[in-house]
Amino acid sequence: MNNQTKQLILSMIPKWIAVAIILVLVVYNFAGGQQPPVPVDYLLNSEYELKPNPPEIVPYQIVPLDPIPDCRLEMGIEIVYPQSIVNLPEPQKEEVLQIIYKRIAYEISNPEDVMGLFAVDGQMYHLLRIPYTAGSHFWGWEYE
Repeated sequence: MNNQTKQLILSMIPKWIAVAIILVLVVYNFAGGQQPPVPVDYLLNSEYELKPNPPEIVPYQIVPLDPIPDCRLEMGIEIVYPQSIVNLPEPQKEEVLQIIYKRIAYEISNPEDVMGLFAVDGQMYHLLRIPYTAGSHFWGWEYE
């Protein structure tokens, strides 16, 4: 072997060692995944407790509160009451509605932080925003 070939081989040794180490790490990481999964009892783990009732969708609209539009924009929140709170005692019903209204106000003021499910008293809710189409006869206006 000439001198140039020896230098080439010696310069390649660290690269081959690095490739071997990476190969050993990859094989070692995948070897642990071949074990059978440990059964998880979701009913005992409170973090993943299965609920007997499905989440309830709460549709809401942002509606104008001005009977005559002017320079101020006054908006309100109109929701379709969730069926799960109909039979609740009045104080608890008011608290649940207050939490839902606060959650809607948070999602309106922070559109990048719109969240999915949330729980109130063990019942899961999901907010669904319905677009306002101005098709309401709430104001008693006469249309010709």
